[in-house]
Amino acid sequence: IEIEADESGAEYAVGVGPVVSSGGKFQAQGTPGVLNATGALTSAMILSGIATSTSAAPVVATVPTGTVLDLESEFAIGDSFDWTVVNTGVSTFTVTAAAGHTLVGVGAILTLISSSWRTRKTAANTFVSYRLA
Repeated sequence: IEIEADESGAEYAVGVGPVVSSGGKFQAQGTPGVLNATGALTSAMILSGIATSTSAAPVVATVPTGTVLDLESEFAIGDSFDWTVVNTGVSTFTVTAAAGHTLVGVGAILTLISSSWRTRKTAANTFVSYRLA
């Protein structure tokens, strides 16, 4: 474990070769999630920061329920995170809401388009995802 701290707080990284961002100039990026068929846009997919689709058929992707996202994260009320869907397929990728997880903005992501979202925890087991672009 390597820990660096200054007047604005402490940052840390764990693993075999931990690297701490210097002044926020970069961030860790896990392997992007992939969804090429209608189904769940899982917590792991959106928490990775990037989900991709290369499907030739339309995809309908349901975000995780508020309860599932709350169980699989440690967000406080008011915390948020950003994620993006990259649709390189030849059909529309549509993000849809789930119980306790509402969407603000158009869920349809046309072919060869990316869509950025900000998800905010508004209450226990309750999230709102806002389409930013």
